[in-house]
Amino acid sequence: MDEIQRLSELLVANQRYEEQKHQRFHDDLAQWNVSIDALYEQVQTWLKPLADAGQTSFEYEPHLAQSKGYPDENSPFRTRRMSFYLGTHTVAFVPDAMGTKGQVSISVSGLSLHGQEKYTLLLDAGRHDWMLRKTVGVKDAEPVAFTADCFGKLLQGVVPRRDV
Repeated sequence: MDEIQRLSELLVANQRYEEQKHQRFHDDLAQWNVSIDALYEQVQTWLKPLADAGQTSFEYEPHLAQSKGYPDENSPFRTRRMSFYLGTHTVAFVPDAMGTKGQVSISVSGLSLHGQEKYTLLLDAGRHDWMLRKTVGVKDAEPVAFTADCFGKLLQGVVPRRDV
């Protein structure tokens, strides 16, 4: 009977562990959504002068991010993507995957000869800062802090230079 009692204790401990793991997962998911919302709010704040001048507006649509563990429509990573226009160029923020190894892709039409360059934002969990990494072929560039100046400089690449 001692081994049956031990089996019962193991099952109870395992159930408690699974419940804690499940709760931690949902807590992390909620925190990830908060960080994405904060990112979107920050970008809107940076671009507020453009929005106030009618030079851009923001659009949101539901998005289902994927991961290796959740590759289909059963993914719990329900979030939203943000996009806006600069003239005829679209800038889109799309959460690719969520969690501690999550990332948000930024695509900006018209930045390269191929019509599309990819940038990835990674959340530096230690500092709670977003880091921008440009995807260049098979080699990624070193990440830099995602700041208003950094983003403004990146977006200037889609605006034709004209002498005023």
